[in-house]
Parts: sequence; C-alpha cells; structure tokens
Amino acid sequence: MRFPDMVGCFLREEAVFDVPMCDATPESTRDYGIFIGEDVLQAGLGIPFYAGSVEEGQNLDFRYHGQAVVRTARISHRDPHLTWFERHLRMTQIFLGLGSVPFVMVLARPNHEEGRDLPDFETLTAFRMPPGTGIMIHAGTWHDFPMAIDRPVTVFTANSAEVVEALCAVDGPQEIDQGDVYKINIPERTGVTPRVPF
Repeated sequence: MRFPDMVGCFLREEAVFDVPMCDATPESTRDYGIFIGEDVLQAGLGIPFYAGSVEEGQNLDFRYHGQAVVRTARISHRDPHLTWFERHLRMTQIFLGLGSVPFVMVLARPNHEEGRDLPDFETLTAFRMPPGTGIMIHAGTWHDFPMAIDRPVTVFTANSAEVVEALCAVDGPQEIDQGDVYKINIPERTGVTPRVPF
C-alpha cells in the first residue's frame, strides 16, 4: 500500500491512515535509527581513568553539517492527526526524552537512495519511547517532531545550526526545502492524513 502514489487524485474526503504503534527497542527501531537507552552502546572504549567504575561506550556516529547545536523542548499533547514530515540527509539527529514520561516518535524509513521524495506509508511507525530513552535517527529517516502521549515531556535534541535556522526562517508553517531541511505537508501531497492512535 503506497498512499503517496495517490498524488494528483482528487478525493472528496480526506483519507485517514492509522499509524501502527509499537514499543521502541533496539530491534524495532533498527531500520530507523539507533535506540538510546540504559544499556551502554558498544561498550569497551579504552579510557583508563575510571576502570572498574565506568563502562565507556564507543562514540555514536552523530553526523551534522556545519555547526552542531543542542537544545531542549517541552512538548505537550497535540492533535494525533499529522501534517508535517521532514528528513535530513546531512545529519543523524538525536531525540532523547528527559525525566519519567514516555513519548512517541513517528518515523518512516529512509528512501532517498531510491529517489523517493515522500515517505513510504508501509514503513510509517509510531514508536512509544520509554521514559529516559531516545533515538539517533539515520540520515534520511522521515520524522515528525516528538509527541507527548498524555503528559508533557521534555526532549533533548542534537541537531545542526543549518536545520534550526531554516526552520526558524519561515513565516508560519509551510513546506521547506533548504538548509538540509526537506519538510512537506503530507495531507496536501497525498490526500491522506496519518493519525497516531493514542
């Protein structure tokens, strides 16, 4: 099923697609990014100063173009109908939940190497991120901004200055194709509105 192939069709009523929801784990998120949780990723980095008390993990492959930026965002519950999806080809963005509240990341697998400019709905998944966990998404992974489930959640993000600047430079919500941001309006382009089944 590829709803994005419906571009150009005229529909009297907008279709709604219920995004499948699942728990985020290292296995379930593998095609979308690297799950970040309590387990040390690639343990064994040879830093000798705190042997026996610190288990060092290898560096994550966080990539960005230009200047890296880190920030936090406080996210409250919003409408489960999704409008905007974006991807970044020069960055592996990080979203990490802080505190004791879970959140949702809606992701679709990267498809830019196949020449696709819309997310494949068959790979669209709403991942329930346990409290205190996160994900470093692969370059090209389609995503919406994190969503609160029922309580506000603060999310730490690692990003690039060019992405933040491009998002801040627009006058109101609109599609963007600049500064490593390709952000599109899914219902307008496909006639289908993804919905997270909270």
